[in-house]
Amino acid sequence: MIAGVAGLAAAASSVGMLIVTADGRVAWVNDALVELVTGLRNPDSAFEARLAVAEAGLPLTGLHPSAPPAVLDWTGPDGSPRLLRASCRDMSAGQPSELLLFEIVDLTAEITAFGAGPPAAPAPSGAAPGGSGEPARGVPGDPVGDLMGDVVAELAAAVLGGAGAVGLGETAVPTAADEFPPTHGTAAPEGAGAAAGDPAPLAEQAPLAEQARPDTHGIDPLTGLSTRYALAEELESRVAGTEATDGSLLILDIDHLADVNDLQGYSIGDAVLRAVAQALREELPAGSRLGRLGGDEFAVVLPAGGGSEGLAVAEQLCAAIAARTAAAEDVAVQATVSIGVVPLELAAGSEAAFAWADLALREAKRSGRNRVRLFTREQYDEAALRVTVTSRVAAALDNGQMSLDVLPVVDLASREIVGFELLSRLRDGVWPELGPRGFLAAAEHTDLGLHLDRWVVLRAVNALVSGLPGRVYVNLAARSLRDPAFGDFILSTLRDSRVDPARLALEIPEGAAVANLDAARRLAEQLTAAGCPVLLDDFGMTSGAVIALRNLPLWAVKIDSSLVRTVDTSARDRAVVEAVVQIARTAGMTVIAEGVDRAALPQALLDIGVTVAQGYHVGRPRRLAELLGGDGDDDVTTVMSLGGYRR
Repeated sequence: MIAGVAGLAAAASSVGMLIVTADGRVAWVNDALVELVTGLRNPDSAFEARLAVAEAGLPLTGLHPSAPPAVLDWTGPDGSPRLLRASCRDMSAGQPSELLLFEIVDLTAEITAFGAGPPAAPAPSGAAPGGSGEPARGVPGDPVGDLMGDVVAELAAAVLGGAGAVGLGETAVPTAADEFPPTHGTAAPEGAGAAAGDPAPLAEQAPLAEQARPDTHGIDPLTGLSTRYALAEELESRVAGTEATDGSLLILDIDHLADVNDLQGYSIGDAVLRAVAQALREELPAGSRLGRLGGDEFAVVLPAGGGSEGLAVAEQLCAAIAARTAAAEDVAVQATVSIGVVPLELAAGSEAAFAWADLALREAKRSGRNRVRLFTREQYDEAALRVTVTSRVAAALDNGQMSLDVLPVVDLASREIVGFELLSRLRDGVWPELGPRGFLAAAEHTDLGLHLDRWVVLRAVNALVSGLPGRVYVNLAARSLRDPAFGDFILSTLRDSRVDPARLALEIPEGAAVANLDAARRLAEQLTAAGCPVLLDDFGMTSGAVIALRNLPLWAVKIDSSLVRTVDTSARDRAVVEAVVQIARTAGMTVIAEGVDRAALPQALLDIGVTVAQGYHVGRPRRLAELLGGDGDDDVTTVMSLGGYRR
C-alpha cells in the first residue's frame, strides 16, 4: 500500500506517464503527459486523452524495460523542437497481460537554462530516436525511476479492467517478445561517420546529453540549490541501509505562489523563490542538504534527530520566511510556507520518505497554510483509503456503475414537489458498500470531484430533457469551483440541450465557498447572469457563512440539517433559523430546510417562515431512472469517460 500511495501520487506529478499493452495500445495516460502532447491538461474524456497521446508521434521505438533511460528528440504541439527523457519499465504485476509503463520528462527548459540552447530540430516522423539511423542516446542511471518507484499492482488491475485502449499509430511500442537493436543506449561504433547535415556522432553529442541530465550538474539554475534528482540520490543513500537512520525530510511549499505569478508576473515569483532559498540557506543547521523539487516546492534533508527535532526546525523556518520580504521591480511580497516533516527512521526508501512528507505537507495546507505538520500513521491510513475509494469511483464512472437517486424538494404549504436534488450513488457491487459520505469527501478536492460533477450535470440536463418536472438541484465539489472552464461547461450543456437555465440549480457548500471565495464568486456571478439559480448549501450561521452571504450572488440558502432537526425542541436553534429567514427575506433570497425527517418539523418550519424543505418525512429518495420510467439502470445518457485524472 505504501507504493500504492506514492505511485498514484506520481500520476499527478510533472512526469508524463503512459501505460501500453502488449499489442502496443495506450491503456492509460496521466494529466502531465496529456499537457505535454496537447498543451492542455484536462481533456473531455479518457478516450480523447489516450487518442491524443497515441497520435503525438512520441519516439518510443527501442525503449523496453531492460534498456537504460534515453534522451530523445521530438516535435512539440507548437512545432518547436523538444528534448525528452524517457524510460520504460514492466508493470504487469502478475497480471496475464503485459503492461509497460513509460515515464517521460521534458528537458527542453532545463537545457536552455543551463545554456545549451534549444535542441536541434527533431528527425522526421518515423525515424529512429536521435536522428537518421542513430540509436537513442542512453542515459546511465534512472534518477526519475528511483524517485517514482514501481507502479503498483492495483493500478495495473485498474488499467486492465478499465476502458478500451487506443492504438499508438505509427509509434512502435515493443513487447517482451520483440527483438531490440543491440546498439540501443550505446555509443556509435568508433570511427563511424555521418553524412552532411546528419546529427554529429554520439561522442560529439555527449555535452548536450550531459546537460540534458539535471542530476549531472545537480544544481537548479534559478536558486543555485540541488535539483530534485540529486536530492533523491542523497536521500536514497541515507535510508537504504538496514539500520535506523537519523534525521528528517522536510518538504516546503510556498503558499499561493501561483497567485503571485498570475497577478504580479513571473519575475516577481522568481524573486520570491530566490528569497525563500536564501532564507533556508541561512536558517538551516549545519550539515543539512537543501534542494528545490521544482515549481514552488523545496526539500531539506536534516542530518540528525528525529521527528520532534525536525518539527522544531520546520517551525523555525516557517517563522523566518514569514518575517522576510521578497522584492523585485519595486514590488514587495510577503511569503509564507507550509511544511511537512517525516523522520527518516520511518521510511523504507526515498520513495516512501517523499510520499509521507508530502502527506504531512497536505495536512499543513488543509489546516490553513503557514503551518508545519509531522507525518502520522493516520495521514497514511487516510491517504490509503482515499486512493482506494477514488479508484473505485473512477472505475465505476468508466464502467457505468455510478447512478443517481433523486430527493424531492417540497413546498411545505401545498405538499407539492417543486424539484429534485440529485444524489450520487456508487453501485459497483464491491464490498464494503460506500455511501456518499464515504466517497464524496475523498473526491472533493481532486480532479475526480470535477469529473464527477460534470457527470452529474450531464445527467441532470438529460433528465430535464427526458421530462423530469420542476427544478433540478446539483451539489458542486470544491474542485469544480476552482476550474475556470466549469461554468462554461454548464452553460454550453444547457444551451446545446435547449434547457432553460432557471431549471438547473447549483449548490455551493458553505465550507467550499469560504475556502475558495474568489473562485466561488466568479462561478456564481457567471451562472447567475445566465439565469441559473445558485444556492449556499449546509448553511449554519458560522462566520464563514456570513462572509459567503455577503460576497456571493445567491438565489437561496439551504439551512443545515443539524439546525433544522431540533427547530421544534431547541429555542437556540429556532432563533438561528428565524435569523436566517429574516436575513434571506431582506436580501430577496429563498430559504430551504434540509433534514426534515419528523412529522412535527413541517409545521414548525412554516410557523417561522420556511416554506420549502426536503427530508425523508416529506419525500424519500428513489432512483432517477425509475422516476423517468426506465429499468433502474440510470441510462438516461451515455457513460462519461474520464480524462487522465486517476490519482
